[in-house]
Amino acid sequence: MSRLCAIGDVSRCGYYKYLLQNSSKQLEDREICNTILTIQETHYYSIGYRKMGSLIERETGKKCGIKHIRRIMKQNNLQSTVRAKKYSDEVYARRRKMKEALPPDLIHRNFFAMEPHKLFVEDITYLPCTEQTMYLNSIEDLFNGELVAFKISDSISAKLCTDTVSLLAEVLESTEGIVLHSDNGSTYLSYAYRELLEKFHIKMSLGYTGICYDNASMESLNGIIKTECLYNRFGKTRVKNKRIPKKEIIAAVIEFIDFYNNVRPKEKLGFLSPVEFRLQNPKGVYPVVIKNENDGIDHIETSID
Repeated sequence: MSRLCAIGDVSRCGYYKYLLQNSSKQLEDREICNTILTIQETHYYSIGYRKMGSLIERETGKKCGIKHIRRIMKQNNLQSTVRAKKYSDEVYARRRKMKEALPPDLIHRNFFAMEPHKLFVEDITYLPCTEQTMYLNSIEDLFNGELVAFKISDSISAKLCTDTVSLLAEVLESTEGIVLHSDNGSTYLSYAYRELLEKFHIKMSLGYTGICYDNASMESLNGIIKTECLYNRFGKTRVKNKRIPKKEIIAAVIEFIDFYNNVRPKEKLGFLSPVEFRLQNPKGVYPVVIKNENDGIDHIETSID
């Protein structure tokens, strides 16, 4: 056979392939190929090999394995049209690796800090304006509920968050070892944001995606800003329908944050403003055990230093 193939100037593989071209397997593959071609033309080449199996069975009544279909589609250039990737495979690989190594939740819904400037929460809320929607990113100290740093921008971006953290670093004497908790938003997962926290030696804490209770303290504060600042001043309907100019909205928010920090009393702070409470308790508060002589039971209460 080898000598005959050499005389005919054909390969053994080509010879046997010629013999098998009209075999039952080849004929079956041709039939499947024609069916796939018809389906792709009908569906504008939008069907992948996983979906194709059920459509072939519906058309011909025959079952066909996924790997078999994939091979035929590849050999005959009948693959579905795939949208081009926005980024390279390396970028997507880095993103997957980053998401697999997300920071843990360090506060577990315990929104209480016994010392100032140790535990913070952060979140973004939108500000409806006539010209466009603005976004407020703010950082709250869980010791006294004070808004320590905030920035307003016309877009939700990593820069909005990094600028706020940079402002926080300017306000505090030291950021070494502090905890900054946020939700799982894309801006807080950006490389620039995470690298900046590492630079300032800030411990990053993340809540779970889509669960507002994991950042309830900051959500509540954003609600206060919306209600007491915007809705009370301009009217809820006018704000929601974007009838207030951007200049007035931003000025009102900046003025209210100063009022909130320095004037607005909080019941849990003994009806003091956040700044007043911090100035009266610069070293924070701590739990002490108090003996009750009547029932002999020890009670944990909070003592102010």
